[in-house]
Amino acid sequence: MADMKQFFTSKKGITFLALFTTLLLGITIGTLVSDRVLSAEEDREAVALLKVQGEGSPLVLNETISLAEGFSRVAETVEPAVVNISTTAVIRTSAPQERGSPDDLRDFFGDDFWQRFFGPMVPQERKTTSLGSGVIVDSNGYVLTNYHVVATSENRQGVRRIADKIEVKLSSGETFLARIVGGDPESDLGVLQIDAPEPLPFAKVGDTSKMRVGDWVLAIGNPFGVGRTVTSGIVSATGRVLPGSTIFGDYIQTDAAINPGNSGGPLVNMRGEVIGINTLILTRSGGSQGVGFSIPSSVFINSYNQIVTKGKIERGWLGVSMNTYPLTAELSEFFGISGDDPKGIKDGDGVLITQLIDEKGDPAETGPAYRAGIRAEDVIVKFGDREIENLNDLRVAVAYTPPGENVPVAVVRKGEVLNLTVTLAERTYDRREQAENEGLSFEQRRKEEREKEIGLEFETLSTQDAERLNLGDERGVLIREVSPGSLADESGLARNQVITHVNGVAVTTAQNLYDKINAMGSGAGIVLRVIWQRPQERRLNIAYTSFKKP
Repeated sequence: MADMKQFFTSKKGITFLALFTTLLLGITIGTLVSDRVLSAEEDREAVALLKVQGEGSPLVLNETISLAEGFSRVAETVEPAVVNISTTAVIRTSAPQERGSPDDLRDFFGDDFWQRFFGPMVPQERKTTSLGSGVIVDSNGYVLTNYHVVATSENRQGVRRIADKIEVKLSSGETFLARIVGGDPESDLGVLQIDAPEPLPFAKVGDTSKMRVGDWVLAIGNPFGVGRTVTSGIVSATGRVLPGSTIFGDYIQTDAAINPGNSGGPLVNMRGEVIGINTLILTRSGGSQGVGFSIPSSVFINSYNQIVTKGKIERGWLGVSMNTYPLTAELSEFFGISGDDPKGIKDGDGVLITQLIDEKGDPAETGPAYRAGIRAEDVIVKFGDREIENLNDLRVAVAYTPPGENVPVAVVRKGEVLNLTVTLAERTYDRREQAENEGLSFEQRRKEEREKEIGLEFETLSTQDAERLNLGDERGVLIREVSPGSLADESGLARNQVITHVNGVAVTTAQNLYDKINAMGSGAGIVLRVIWQRPQERRLNIAYTSFKKP
């Protein structure tokens, strides 16, 4: 014992104790840090994410990248999951023969009246194209984008229609035809799927609730069709509710540059997680002015999961009209909700119910709210676990609660707190047709595309036409018309071009061209050599294009 005491009081003993203490302290700190990291990872995994059906792991960084390291690692990680989307829609309208037909007058008088005075209506077609962005969120090829990116045209009632052709271009340059799985116009979300031979890289979805104002974010997309573009900025605000917006949720506002063509692309945090879908901008110039908005993951997760699993969106309906004026101090005191309750029951906030209604909006005592015991002049202060402070809080909470679910609701009635339970019905009014076959599952939607026609009107190139088109002694078949959306249209053929060869064999008459293509079997490849000359040009343009015979 004396020897041990002598050792610890010696120089060697003191050095040993110092080293031992340092080692013990290091082990303790390391354990605490490891526990903290593990807890953080567990917390991230606990986030309710998209229902990913495919195999593989999402593209995501294991840790948040600091600003000092730059944005390149985040961009490199996420970019393989970001896609360019191009759409083609054929707009079919009617017009009187040989006369103009202002739509506003025809809408006012009606088609029958118009035809009696201006002649029969002649079908007309025109092709429109648009560009947007998207992000792959499942290795099975599911792509999340904006609804307005794939539903590019509106009818007279303002209902959008899905484009006739949707193409998705990967970062690798590969292009695939996409099918629409489903859409949600009210939250402006669309879900596509592409059939790729191999599992695709896909992005991980993050938790919007973890975002703070001032956090760095990147917006990735295809602005103005120039190609893949990354812009940086911060979260300028959260919970934005824009006037006239129908979105069920609160926008993320960012100053990362968002421009036309960015729609549908991801807004990612510094771990490469998708926390928003870039949707719109406020601008006076038509370009980015630092005020862009993204749909938060808290909104698109719910919509995506319902579209993929059910083929449609089901939203809860409560059956109430809400007071649209602010709850002033006087109103709060009058209805008995003034106070500073930390639990949010009586803290001056809530939603005042003005009347009970049916699905058409007419006064009625038949809806879920009435059956639960809610009455006019009650103030809803809590819905489920969510504190209700304003109209949008209640609107979002109800919309994202599945129909048929029992939800505890706290209301204040003339100062008295009542704890009720409401069973929501399905919100069916205001439902609009979104796309063909809405309500089917994705597997039920699989069907062959409408068989396209070649869509060419042609005639033998005459001497007069050759001279008019500055083609000199060239011979071939003149294209008179190309039907919008046809195979010829998709292959790039145009009016006043001249077809000179089919699969390497010269064609000099319309009959030659017809016989050559007619003799081919369905699915055969048709390679065309075409020529044309633009006005005031001396150079003859030569090009090759192709399509498969239907």
